[in-house]
This record gives sequence, C-alpha cells and structure tokens, in this order.
Amino acid sequence: MVELDDNVRMGLAVGAAALLVFEILNMGGILAGGDKIFLIDMLGIGDMSWKRPDTGFSTQDIVGFLGVAAMGGLWFASKEDDLDWEALLGDDEEE
Repeated sequence: MVELDDNVRMGLAVGAAALLVFEILNMGGILAGGDKIFLIDMLGIGDMSWKRPDTGFSTQDIVGFLGVAAMGGLWFASKEDDLDWEALLGDDEEE
C-alpha cells in the first residue's frame, strides 16, 4: 500500500472530483456557452482555437478520465487498513 498524508489524500479526492465535473460539463459544451474548452490549446501548445464547437468525446476527454482514474486509484490505494470496522459499524453483538 501507498502511505500518503491526509492532506494529500484530500487533495487527490478533491482534484479527481473537480476534474470529473469539468470533463462532464465540458463534453456537453455547458461551460463555454455551447463550445468546448480545449486546455492544451489554451496553454498555447496546440495550434487551434481553445474554444471550438467540437463537443462530444475527444482525446482530451480520454486523458481527463484517465487522470480521474489515476487520482482515484491512488486515493483508494492509500487508505488505512487498520480501522476497527466493528466499532465503526456498531456490530459488537451484545445480547
């Protein structure tokens, strides 16, 4: 298992959730008024306009969802295994 600080784990969870929401809203063109925002072109790496009416599934979306999966997987792999589940769930079998 990977051991990460609680702040890093929270950052991974928030980052994965924010990227997932951005990808879902951006695929439909909701964020830019019917156009899709292309982050690579926005940074100046690509040669096309950063805001285009090309909505739908693209290479950027594949990279975004892979990023969400990687951050979520790292968050899940860094969880603590030494929790007392019986105490948390209240299954102490008292009669």
